[in-house]
Amino acid sequence: MIKYTTPSMLRADFVIMKVLYESLSGLQPYTILKRSKLSGEIFFKVFSTLAAKKLIVERDSLIHLSPTGREVFLAGSGRVLSGRKIWRQVPSAMKGRKIRVDDFYVPNIYLLDQ
Repeated sequence: MIKYTTPSMLRADFVIMKVLYESLSGLQPYTILKRSKLSGEIFFKVFSTLAAKKLIVERDSLIHLSPTGREVFLAGSGRVLSGRKIWRQVPSAMKGRKIRVDDFYVPNIYLLDQ
């Protein structure tokens, strides 16, 4: 596993690896930068670190995940990348009836400020 001093760097390497994992035939560095939505400074630091650790490789001016990089990504992606957040789902008991668009709104006069 890759260890950095700040959590943002740890997430940044998995963001870059995720972009590369989802690409079929590799990507150019500029495309990776745009798809990862990282700042240029963080992107180039993380990109050079991944290249130094041989987790990404260059072939025909395209960047690919190496087999080792693929294993590292698959081993750690469940912990770092966000999944489905169950706590964001509203329980059915808390949901009210749906209001139609053409319904009139009548406020409760007793709940208004006086």
